[in-house]
Amino acid sequence: MNYSFYQVDVFTNTPFSGNPLAVFFDVEEQLSSLAMLSIAKEMNLSETIFVLPPGEMPADFSVKIFTPEKEIPFAGHPTIGTAHILRETGRAISGDHSIKLSMKAGIITVTQGLIDNLLFMDQPLPEYLPVLDCAEKIGNVLSIPTSSIKLSRYPIQIVSTGLPVILVPINSIKALEKIVINASKLDNFLHSLGVEMLYAFTDETLNPSANIHARMFAPPLGILEDPATGSAAGAMGAYIYKHKILPENNLKNIVIEQGYKMGRPSCIHVEIYHEHNEIKKIRVGGESVTIIEGFIKI
Repeated sequence: MNYSFYQVDVFTNTPFSGNPLAVFFDVEEQLSSLAMLSIAKEMNLSETIFVLPPGEMPADFSVKIFTPEKEIPFAGHPTIGTAHILRETGRAISGDHSIKLSMKAGIITVTQGLIDNLLFMDQPLPEYLPVLDCAEKIGNVLSIPTSSIKLSRYPIQIVSTGLPVILVPINSIKALEKIVINASKLDNFLHSLGVEMLYAFTDETLNPSANIHARMFAPPLGILEDPATGSAAGAMGAYIYKHKILPENNLKNIVIEQGYKMGRPSCIHVEIYHEHNEIKKIRVGGESVTIIEGFIKI
């Protein structure tokens, strides 16, 4: 059986940068989750997504998202990349029309931004866990001195906007670049916290228009490092709002740069909408570019 797919670079408008994604269409509903996981392992990307009919859900399509290790309920760059290729191939209407994707985390809506190829997704509202006092342990896990972790105004905290991630503030880009990951050590540390992703960030940036420079690590998901992480970007936006890191007038125009250390620079846009000291909506967006069209034979 042949299954058609596209490979899309997400959170970029330049081929061979951003975060690559494989999107499979014409997938029979009886294709097992085990078979989908095998395909994801074969593609060997941070995520592979399978597009299915919506069934009884009030959505345009149903999707299943897999890392090389497991199925996950939600992820940012697969959502944006899938909406991009649905529009590009005519499976969904382009322009100012929303696309609703049903996934394990719920129904996620994707809409167009100010330019044609800039798409935004609504993310679940944030969940905040208590601030953590574990800078020394994190320094050991990341192979950096504890002094490289920036703790004034920037606590270590787990935040979720669909997937929980531990956010770790770092003093500078130079310190961020010195991080060296031992996969098993980081895996054990994340397991002890009940999370699967660590997002190390600094407010020092390479691009003057950016607000945050970040690296993301997720060995439990089979991802040693990720070049662009939409779910973590949403959590980062919620963290910025809670700890008043940016002025009010910046909250609808947060720009995160990621993937530079990997040679795959990415640009992620985050918008925070709030009323009466409460977040009402989080939108994460970016551009995408299609680079491969093919099929897999199984």
